Amino acid sequence: MQTLSQAALLGYVELQVGSLAIQVPIRAAQPAPGPDGPLASFAIEGDACAILVRGDQQSAQVETAVAAAAREALRHLSHKLLN
Repeated sequence: MQTLSQAALLGYVELQVGSLAIQVPIRAAQPAPGPDGPLASFAIEGDACAILVRGDQQSAQVETAVAAAAREALRHLSHKLLN
């Protein structure tokens, strides 16, 4: 399994969690085992988290998948930090 810290860093997405601005890294991930795997997903490993992107990072489908993963990250971080 590829760890989050070993994956290539592509950038960050900033999420507003209450009054906190949290920067979540976007990292390249190895391709999913099947063709139906997600193009982007939110992943947690210990205290670290990231949005993992598979495939062509410039495509519109990946941008949509990153937006969905960012919403998932926001839900997770809101629950973790605001409760």
